[in-house]
Amino acid sequence: MGTGLRKSVFNREQDEIAKQRAILMTLSNDLALPLLQVKASLQDLESQDFAKAASRQHAQQAAMSIDTGLQLVEAYRLLLDWTKDCNLPAEPLAIGSILEDIAHQLTPYAKQYNTEIQVSVQPRLAPVLANHPTLNSALEVLGASLIRAQSAHSEKPKYQLVLGAHRSPDNVISAGVFSDVEGLSDRALRAARSLIGRARQPLLNVPEGAAAGILVADMLCAAMWQPLRAAAHNRLPGLATGVPATKQLQII
Repeated sequence: MGTGLRKSVFNREQDEIAKQRAILMTLSNDLALPLLQVKASLQDLESQDFAKAASRQHAQQAAMSIDTGLQLVEAYRLLLDWTKDCNLPAEPLAIGSILEDIAHQLTPYAKQYNTEIQVSVQPRLAPVLANHPTLNSALEVLGASLIRAQSAHSEKPKYQLVLGAHRSPDNVISAGVFSDVEGLSDRALRAARSLIGRARQPLLNVPEGAAAGILVADMLCAAMWQPLRAAAHNRLPGLATGVPATKQLQII
């Protein structure tokens, strides 16, 4: 293949990628707007005096679901921004504080699914070197997805979700979300990555509505340093990413 032909093929591929990105960005904007409008309407209804308490509860649950959908949209838009800029500035971050913030954000949604969230961080972990918005968004949408996935897998009076972090022997901090979701193996993740864009449900063992968050979280983690992988924290299975530790003093 001549140089001119290769250049022409490359240019067409780049144009197609740019076109797809533009379409997806527009789609995310179009999806975010009606969700925001519905949320505003529900907030107006909540401020009124309902005849039945159940109506208020349904409105609150809908608002929480919308919040979770918006989180996924924002995570996807963050991913699109990264593919455009190819630049993720990193800074030292206290992983325990990030996990506490995510737990606080996810708690109302978790209660909707009878799920208790715990934060478990190994003592004296050094700060990690990562992009704050990307790491926060990845673990938040991953947490929301696993909350929904484990409640769909089995019926229990109560579920548990752990946001955990610990240090590996090679000084890498493993941070992730851990629960009783079945079928989240490295093999399943590899298969899902190869099926993105070719299958409606790339993660076959994950219920519909939860797979997208896992895959977006996986791509965000890969953009930072390492994609998601099957892991365990205090013997509880889940998904985690590796983040390098800084050389700063350890946090007590």
